[in-house]
Amino acid sequence: MTFLPIVERELRVAARRPGTYRVRFLAALAVIAFGFITLASAPSSLPAHQLGKAIFAMETVIAFACCLFTGVFLTADCLSVEKREGTLGLLFLTDLNGFDVVLGKLTATSLQSVYGLLAIFPMLGLPLLMGGVSVGEFARALLALFFTLLVSLAVGLGVSAIGRDARHTMALTFGLLVFLNGLWPALAWIQAIFSGRGLVLGKWFLPSPAGALMMAFDSCYRTGRGPGMFWISIAILSAVCLGLLVAASLLLPRTFREDKPAPTWDAKTSVQRRLRFYGPRRSSNQRAKLERNPFYWLAARDRLARIMAWTAIALLGGLWFCFVSGAFAGPGRRSSGEAFAISFLVAFALHAIFKGIIALEASRRLSEDHHSGALGLLLATPLPPRTILRGQWLALREHFARPILAVLLVNATLFWLTVFSKNPMNMDKEGRTMFCTIFLGGALLLLADFRALSWVGMLMALRAKNHPRAVLATLGRVLLPPWAGIFFFVMLGMVGRGLSTGTVRTLVFLWLLGGAIFSFSMAVEAERRLLNQFRALASPVKTAERKYVPASGDSPPPRSEFLP
Repeated sequence: MTFLPIVERELRVAARRPGTYRVRFLAALAVIAFGFITLASAPSSLPAHQLGKAIFAMETVIAFACCLFTGVFLTADCLSVEKREGTLGLLFLTDLNGFDVVLGKLTATSLQSVYGLLAIFPMLGLPLLMGGVSVGEFARALLALFFTLLVSLAVGLGVSAIGRDARHTMALTFGLLVFLNGLWPALAWIQAIFSGRGLVLGKWFLPSPAGALMMAFDSCYRTGRGPGMFWISIAILSAVCLGLLVAASLLLPRTFREDKPAPTWDAKTSVQRRLRFYGPRRSSNQRAKLERNPFYWLAARDRLARIMAWTAIALLGGLWFCFVSGAFAGPGRRSSGEAFAISFLVAFALHAIFKGIIALEASRRLSEDHHSGALGLLLATPLPPRTILRGQWLALREHFARPILAVLLVNATLFWLTVFSKNPMNMDKEGRTMFCTIFLGGALLLLADFRALSWVGMLMALRAKNHPRAVLATLGRVLLPPWAGIFFFVMLGMVGRGLSTGTVRTLVFLWLLGGAIFSFSMAVEAERRLLNQFRALASPVKTAERKYVPASGDSPPPRSEFLP
């Protein structure tokens, strides 16, 4: 018997897949372009070692973000989709075991991401030639990035082994990754702020990939217990990866079966079903929705999206409140300024995660119905496409209207604290004006992005291969260009001598205005395409056959020679 047969097969398939080489090429090209722009925009008076250190730090942060959320889109649904389609049981009819299937899926889904990470390693080594980064720092950063990728993929596999629905597995994977990389450092910051000792790398950072990356830099590695803490963190991450893979291999043969009887309507409803499908005045509202728009009733009856939104708001909102309280009740001026600055970052994270939930829900209903064939059956009814799209849009508004108000309340509170309260960060008048512009513009941009994510998500649901790819395509089209602008501003401030407050305020205003215009245009274009091409996009893809007219005496060619 061949050792790990699925792994061997996936490696052979990946060697012949064009996407394997395309991802590696694009990753290397993006990093090279970033390095060229950074070197071209840096002032000639900047020392080479400072420029190299800035380039290394920014490239490492970008690579870390990509590695961290790879598991959400690659492995979170790799096993659960096999359960939904009923093909996983066929694998276990053979002599394959759970380890073969899990390692095979890990190889199939992670090969491109590993190749992409390897492709950017040479550009990360450029600062070694510039004198800003030591060899040990470079090696430790690469090791931290590699284990971050492994943890992300392992968490996705572990969740996919026990889950069945794509939305559940993606949301749970994302939540666990945020918990590992956001909550532990946040607790360390809160402890340091309220104790008045400043930020310290303590035990909170050990189980976090973000902590391992922070301790990989020389500024943290060469101070105090830095070496020991870094290697302890790597050991913990290794144990987490191994434990998740072993757990997934042992649980997978037991979780793919469906031996539970179907619940009857007169049986006692579970708590989970009550939260998702029932609520106060639920029965009276359902009939009104059904009469108004049948698809609106179908898309709005599951309240899991708003439950996820309120959960994210409650957790991050509580964390944000702790930092705001530390800013005005902290023991020292320095800790108060740090707490108020971190509250801005927590608010930005709240906006980003909330937009991710919108993209997840906007593409779910149509993607599931499209790939199951239900959408084609629905188009055979007298229900027009405009009514279907209108119902989906109304359902999204119902799911996220109140959570949007809660997120806007965070912006309004920060605006009020910046204008009317004491000044923890000791900002001048121009600085306060700039932050007020950010808070007001961020609120308006949230509304524009909500509309763009909703319509682009519906469009990508009909174009993407599966639901995770639809979510990734939606986020990439709507949020990636504005976030690239934010990173460009940060890059200008790091490689140059800094930007004046007036220049930063102008750039922030232009970024907010450009982001709003971009989101509005994306929403209009996606809505136009959906209204005009909905039936063509929703129809199943068929392979076209080229007609062959044989000449006299010739026999038709074999089937494999037909062009698609």
